[in-house]
Amino acid sequence: MKSKNTKRGRHNKKDTTLRRAVLQRIPDTYIDLYPAARGILRHFVLHIGPTNSGKTHDAMEALQRAGSGCYLGPLRLLAYEQYEQMNQNGFPCSLLTGEERYDVPGAVFTSSTIEMLDLEEEYAAAVIDEAQMLSDRDRGGAWTAAILGVIAKEVHVCAAPSAEELLVRMIEECGDSYEIVRHERMTPLICENTRYHMEQDTKKGDALIVFSRSSVHAVAAELHERGFRTSIIYGALPYDVRHEQARMFAEGETDVVVATDAIGMGMNLPIRRIVFLESEKFDGIVRRPLNPEEIKQIAGRAGRFGIYDEGYVTSEGMRRSISAGLKSEYEPIGEAVIDFPESLLSIPADLPSILEKWDQIRIHPGYVRADTKRLISLCKMIRDLSDDKNFLYRCIMLTFDEEDRYLLSHWKAICATEARGRVYPVRRYIPPEKKLQDVGSNLDDLEEMFRLCDLLYNYCYRFRHPEFQQELMERKNQISERIIHVLAQQKLRPRRCRYCGKKLAWNYPYTICERCYRKRYQW
Repeated sequence: MKSKNTKRGRHNKKDTTLRRAVLQRIPDTYIDLYPAARGILRHFVLHIGPTNSGKTHDAMEALQRAGSGCYLGPLRLLAYEQYEQMNQNGFPCSLLTGEERYDVPGAVFTSSTIEMLDLEEEYAAAVIDEAQMLSDRDRGGAWTAAILGVIAKEVHVCAAPSAEELLVRMIEECGDSYEIVRHERMTPLICENTRYHMEQDTKKGDALIVFSRSSVHAVAAELHERGFRTSIIYGALPYDVRHEQARMFAEGETDVVVATDAIGMGMNLPIRRIVFLESEKFDGIVRRPLNPEEIKQIAGRAGRFGIYDEGYVTSEGMRRSISAGLKSEYEPIGEAVIDFPESLLSIPADLPSILEKWDQIRIHPGYVRADTKRLISLCKMIRDLSDDKNFLYRCIMLTFDEEDRYLLSHWKAICATEARGRVYPVRRYIPPEKKLQDVGSNLDDLEEMFRLCDLLYNYCYRFRHPEFQQELMERKNQISERIIHVLAQQKLRPRRCRYCGKKLAWNYPYTICERCYRKRYQW
C-alpha cells in the first residue's frame, strides 16, 4: 500500500509541475502570443455582409491600392482565383498553399491559404477572407492567429454578420483601430414555394446540394441519364479538378452542378438556383441537421450578381426547415478557436503529456481550444520514435486523412524513416504513369493516388526535401488531368444493388434492392 501511495504521490507532483509549467508559458492574454503585431498600430476594415454581397471584391481592390500585401483564404481554390485575378489585373502576385508555391518575378503580393501566413513578415495590407471560420474547431485557430498576429498596418476582414461582435472584441483587446463597412446582398434571394422533384424540375443553372461523395456521383449519374451535362464538386476532388469543373459550368459546357457544401465557401459560380436535396450532414462526429448559418452560406451562392437579377432556393421535401434557416437572424459567434501554442514545446516533458495537459487547462473567456484529440492520438502512435518534441510535432502536423489506413501506414513509415535520420524513398511510391493508364476510369483509385502524392508532397515541403517536389507536382497534375478526362466523359457511377447490380435511386436508403432482400432474407 505504501508503494502505491508513493507512486501516486510522485505522479501527482509531476502532474502539478507540468500544469504549472504550461500555465507559466501561457500569457495572461492570448494577444501577447504575437509580440510583433503588438509592436504596431493596425487599422482593421471589417467587411460585414451575407454571401454574394461583394465583400471580397471591395477588400481586394483596397489591397491593390495598398501597393503590396497578402490575401488569406480558406481554400486553395480561392487562393488560386485571387492569384489569377491579381496577375490578370496587372498586379504581380505569387501563390503559396500547402500543396504548391508559384513565385512570380517581381511579385509584391501573395495569395495563400490562411495556414501559410508568415507571422514574422510585415505587409502593407492584408485581406483575411471568410473570417467567420474562426469558430471552426478544426481550422479556426488559423483565423484567430491571423487576426491577432498578422503584421500589417491595414487589415481587411471579410465575414458574415455572425462574426462581427467577436471580431470587434478581439480587435479592441489588441488595442487596434477599426471601422465597419456593411455590405448588402446585391441580388434578392427568393425561397420557392412549390415542391421540387429532381426528375421533372431540374433546370439549367441549378446547383443540387448533397453531403457525401457517393451521393454526388449517384445524383450526377441520374441527371446524365436524363440528358443533363453535369459538373461535380466535393472536398476530396483535387483542386485543379474542382477548378476545371467550375470553369465548365461557368462557360456553359455543363448544365448543372452537383456539389457538397464545398460549394458554399466563396466559389463564384453563375448559379441561378440552389436545390437542397438533403438537409442533414455528417460533421465528423454525428449526422445532424444543417444549422441556419450553413443554409445561408450555401443558399447565398444563388443569383450571381451581373448574371441573374434574382437568386432562388428550393429543396426536395425540406422547404420549411430551409426557409426557416434563411429567415432566421444571425446568431453571434461567441468564441474564437485557439491552437496549441508551440511555445509549450520548450517544457521539459514528453509531447503527449504536454498536449494532454494543454487539453485540460482552462481557456480564457472568449476563446475555445482547438480539438487536440487527433494530435494526441497521432503522437501516441510515434512517441517511441524520438525524444525530440519538435520532430514529433512536425510529424503530427503533416496533413492527411488518418482514417485512411493506406495513408496512415505511409505516414508511420515516413516518421520512422525520418527518426532514423534517413529520407523516405519518395520516388518508389510515386504512382508510375503506367498505373494511371491501368486504372482507367476508376475514380476511387485515381483519388487515392492523388491523396498519396499530396501526403508525400507535404512531407517533402515540411521536412525540406525539395528534390522530389517537382516530380510529385507533375504527377499530381497528371492525375488531375486523368480525373478531368474521366469526368468529361460523364461516366459516373449510379448506386447499384450489391448483389444483383440493379440501379438504385440516388437516395435509396439500403445497399440491397427489395427483390434481393426478399430473396435472401424473407422466407
